[in-house]
Amino acid sequence: MVSARKEMKLTQEQLAKLSNTSRALISNIERGEYTPSLPVAFRISKVLKKPIEHLFFKNNARKTS
Repeated sequence: MVSARKEMKLTQEQLAKLSNTSRALISNIERGEYTPSLPVAFRISKVLKKPIEHLFFKNNARKTS
């Protein structure tokens, strides 16, 4: 998620405001200390314009071809 946020040139504070959450929560998610609820994950993914599985489940996502 960090790379997607930086790609959009957003600070944690800006992402938090745009996704209607707190900077502390964004920080905890980025450090892997917290798994966001589905509504929060959807809001973050909408702001970052990335699918949820790319942001939060990258290591567990199955590749399809």
